[in-house]
Amino acid sequence: MKELVGILVPVALFACITLSVYFVNRFRYDAIKTLGGPIPRTPKSRFSWKRTGIIALGFSIGLLLVGFLQNLNLIQDNQSEGFFIIGTITFCVGCALFIADRVNTNEEEIDG
Repeated sequence: MKELVGILVPVALFACITLSVYFVNRFRYDAIKTLGGPIPRTPKSRFSWKRTGIIALGFSIGLLLVGFLQNLNLIQDNQSEGFFIIGTITFCVGCALFIADRVNTNEEEIDG
């Protein structure tokens, strides 16, 4: 069974990459043929790292909270321990996502 998996995984990876390149090039060709010219590019905008940083802070706060609760032995060693840990980290990341969505950057507030 391991030999079969060892053969099928590289073949499947090669097929995925080949088909991805084929369909991307086919889409570009169809777009050029339909539009009569090259695909218009969208203007590049600066990526705000503020939201990504807030989400990383939420993840780290969740990890710190779980570590703190484990040091105080508030999380007991039973079968549901993993659910509580993942739930706490997910809750902190969810709160961080909500806060990051509410944060307005200067680029979004400027009209024009």
